[in-house]
Amino acid sequence: MKKSTKPNACLMVLFFLSISLAGCFGESEGTSGDEELENSADELEIPFVERTTEHIKLVESRILELDNNTSAEISFYRNEAYTCGLSGHYTFIVIEPINNPGIEAPLWTYLHGGGYGWFDENQTYQTVKTITKDTWNHEESFDKLIDVHLIGNTHATKHGGDGELMSSTLTRRITDGYRVLLVSLCDHDNYAGRGDPYPNNPNSSTDGVLREVNGLQATMAAMDYTVENYPTSQVFAHGTSAGSIGVWNVAIAYSHEDIHLTAVVADSWTFDPPRIFEMFEIYVGVDPYPFNGGDLRSDGMEKMGFDYEGYGLYPEAMIRNGFTEVPIMFIIGELDPACGGKLPTIPAAEEANLSNCRWMYDNLRQTIDAQPNTPHILDFDPDGDHVETNWARTPINDRVDAFLEAIWANNPPQVFVSNSTN
Repeated sequence: MKKSTKPNACLMVLFFLSISLAGCFGESEGTSGDEELENSADELEIPFVERTTEHIKLVESRILELDNNTSAEISFYRNEAYTCGLSGHYTFIVIEPINNPGIEAPLWTYLHGGGYGWFDENQTYQTVKTITKDTWNHEESFDKLIDVHLIGNTHATKHGGDGELMSSTLTRRITDGYRVLLVSLCDHDNYAGRGDPYPNNPNSSTDGVLREVNGLQATMAAMDYTVENYPTSQVFAHGTSAGSIGVWNVAIAYSHEDIHLTAVVADSWTFDPPRIFEMFEIYVGVDPYPFNGGDLRSDGMEKMGFDYEGYGLYPEAMIRNGFTEVPIMFIIGELDPACGGKLPTIPAAEEANLSNCRWMYDNLRQTIDAQPNTPHILDFDPDGDHVETNWARTPINDRVDAFLEAIWANNPPQVFVSNSTN
């Protein structure tokens, strides 16, 4: 099968744009690492993710002038097969390699953050403190995808920054000549929805059609479409916060079809039961823990409509059962409030002589450490907060580069084959 080498770096002075934006904080009872995992992907028949690219339409293309010598062609697509939680449809943008539209290039799929949310039985929206039901349940526009997620994660515009180009993980991939796919999060579902009804949604139907939770379907459809319509070599996925859970979901769903992504970078949040629920139940509503209320373990998980825990599709279970097909770099910051950072050490963590964040992911750490010749990395950043790869944090972004260099050193094959259901 055809192989490609690592792309050459191209020089770029990026985006003399001034933008203001606000960042959002990112995102069932199971067995611990000391207990036998009863379920695995081999023991249960896991359904494929049904999806379609048939209703994807090109809405608009723009040339973004970077300076006198550099530009990027960006195309905005809408998939009318999948509605968002409250209004509109799933959208995505494709950013062509700088000054080289149409060339064969590796694809860098970026899944942005935004937390997680669900309607409870009273139709009250339970989510993180900084957002509402309207933040991530509506169609994401072309401008929003560019301004908030492309510019916002490549320029120092957040929290009063000067707007200059910053050396984030996404910036580095753009300057390395990757093609970038940036998808939307408009069911606010951690990119996990497989087409089940959206529970307790007050806007439950569109023209008589029951609203569904479609995040995984829509994301995979966008990836299928991009690979089908743009010359692609390797395919990577990078997610932050909610997107960190999302890139795992995508990688596992494709692997079930014998399509193995080249590598995945999952920054800040991993679905690792039961400790993710235990931390939630102790600190929900307590600052600076992000979630303000609700029951994540039961009605929060009901929104997914798919028993990821029962199927054993979460990282600890999959890796314990031998998953090595896609190298995953999990990144966790010690100071991240999403895993109890900056909060008093809970008794279980104190008893284990661990910080909250190290305790929350210690079963996953042990599982990775125990896997012979593991391709996976669990990177605990001692000074890290939330979604450090979206900032100019040199040490962690350098470690991401090193992880990718090791992948390229093995001359990864061009293995992605689209199996979209049209």
